[in-house]
Amino acid sequence: MLSWCVVLCVLGVVVPFWRLGAGVAGGLRWWVTAAGLGAASMALALDRPPAPPEVLRPRVAPTGGYVGSAACRSCHAAEHASWHRSYHRTMTQEVRRDTVAAAFERLELVWADQPLVLDWRGDALWVDFVRGGAQPGRVQRPVVQSTGSHHLQVLWYSTGAGRELAPVPLVYQRAEQRWLPLSAVFVLPQEQKEPPEPGAWNQNCHMCHATQVRPRVDIGRCDTEVAELGIACEACHGPGGAHVAANQNPLRRYRQHADAGGDPTIVQPTRLGAARSAQVCGQCHSVNILRQEHAEAWREHGLVYRPGQDLHASNLVVEPAARTAPELARVLRARPGFLADAFWADGEVRLSGREYQGLLGSPCYSRGHGSRQMDCSSCHAMHGGDGPTDATWSDDQLRPGARGNAACVACHPALGTPAGLAAHSHHAADSPGSECMNCHMPHTAFGLMKASRSHRIHSPDVAVELATGRPNACNLCHLDQTLAWTAAALHRWYGRAVPALDAEQREVAAGVRWLLTGDAAVRTLAAWSTAWPAATQTAGTAWLPPVLGRLLDDPYLAVRYQALRGLRQVPDLAPALVGYDFLLPADAAAQFGNRVLAQWQAGAPFPAQPAVLLRPAGVDAERLRQLHAQRNDRPVHIAE
Repeated sequence: MLSWCVVLCVLGVVVPFWRLGAGVAGGLRWWVTAAGLGAASMALALDRPPAPPEVLRPRVAPTGGYVGSAACRSCHAAEHASWHRSYHRTMTQEVRRDTVAAAFERLELVWADQPLVLDWRGDALWVDFVRGGAQPGRVQRPVVQSTGSHHLQVLWYSTGAGRELAPVPLVYQRAEQRWLPLSAVFVLPQEQKEPPEPGAWNQNCHMCHATQVRPRVDIGRCDTEVAELGIACEACHGPGGAHVAANQNPLRRYRQHADAGGDPTIVQPTRLGAARSAQVCGQCHSVNILRQEHAEAWREHGLVYRPGQDLHASNLVVEPAARTAPELARVLRARPGFLADAFWADGEVRLSGREYQGLLGSPCYSRGHGSRQMDCSSCHAMHGGDGPTDATWSDDQLRPGARGNAACVACHPALGTPAGLAAHSHHAADSPGSECMNCHMPHTAFGLMKASRSHRIHSPDVAVELATGRPNACNLCHLDQTLAWTAAALHRWYGRAVPALDAEQREVAAGVRWLLTGDAAVRTLAAWSTAWPAATQTAGTAWLPPVLGRLLDDPYLAVRYQALRGLRQVPDLAPALVGYDFLLPADAAAQFGNRVLAQWQAGAPFPAQPAVLLRPAGVDAERLRQLHAQRNDRPVHIAE
């Protein structure tokens, strides 16, 4: 990571000089001199009131035909209002008292066993802490920008090196109203606790968190500019300058309303056709890499892609068939852990927020035609003015008619009646097993402390799990059943071949195996499922404590957090969890696993359930220990 040169003001005169520092790896040595200032000049300077220091954040400066969302409001008031209520708008914001999710005047927190202080000085927020990483030292800087406001909010401080930003290492989790280490919200080894290095937003995060960003970064300079903070109107509709100019005449506006062909001066994603429409979302909601020939221009001018263009022409979108492409191989060498862990073995993405990847592999998209070809707008609406309550719409931006099974029934009308649905699903029509998404879009991606649904629509198949390691949809509900049970049901109902299974796969419930023997990605998803209402309703919770108790000191904080959520679903277990925090050191956390087991054992006898290791006297402790000893401890990195 480059460290960008600080431009200092010395007695009101800016005189920067820099050169590469000898013997300072990856850094810059800067020198600032001021000379020739006479006594009269200094006297004048002392007589003037000091100018307020400039807050150095990325500059909002629309250019290249961009005009900003305010220019859209007068003609598109309803659309502007619904966008304004969306989390797209607040993806990046200037830090003010009304934009910071947590309410406080001064906070004294702890990060990496050291104090971290956030305090408001008037209307300016400051952070004071000691950072490590490649640029260790004490930080006392203004916090000027935030990203996120839906589940988590990350604060960014100005490093003082131009417009460079760096993250405050503690982030605010809205659901539990607490501050967490940034590393705890991802599936990362605990030793990887340092936040991204300074400059990460300017060089990477901005691509999906702001509109038309020009990084303007190179040695000695960080002068990032944006058309607008957050995901604004022009991120989806393209530059609006020509549209605004052309529609100054009200007569033209009225004619355009009656023109079924739309207005050629602006991009309307729903008129682009399924492929190009989905690419508008895919510019952010995919794992994609700017093609090599555009890399140099990006540094100065930002991303090449504009809505309506072919995303694949400028960006390498990582697809299963393209994962060995030479250009992707170059990136894999640079970031092997991230890209390797972002996908299951068959190329399905397991990193949340990358739904475009799933869509490309979905038959509803690849085999559909005309109005029956699915794209993002088939289920999602970017403007929710005519939808249900704003809070419901803004949570996932689903169309009003796309909730439940309605979106699927539009193309599969035979499933539109309770009898037809039950005949297809082999579950009661009003049960979780008859919700199309639970079977065909299971929760197999993870990010920001929660699981999310696959958008690669497919049918459950035990053979696919064996080949990829990805949990199958049936057992994400039926956590207490074995793979053999699932394979037999799929064979009986749909004629799927029963694959060869080993003894554990035949005898031990899939949920137990995932929780005890899976890698960190699988353990996290399985533990999340133990608090998912569809699974708790289907599999129950009485068998969970001895298994989830083993995860309270897991090497991965994400696993611990999800295990805690699962244990909270078990009635009367709360006393054993008093004082537990998933951030505790491993030895302290392990004691709570023992407490959970002891309190659970006090409720014996239990009905015998061999698949979940239950005997009338309690848990089969030896079998549980054997399975836990098989835990897959390979390093896993699932982050943004």
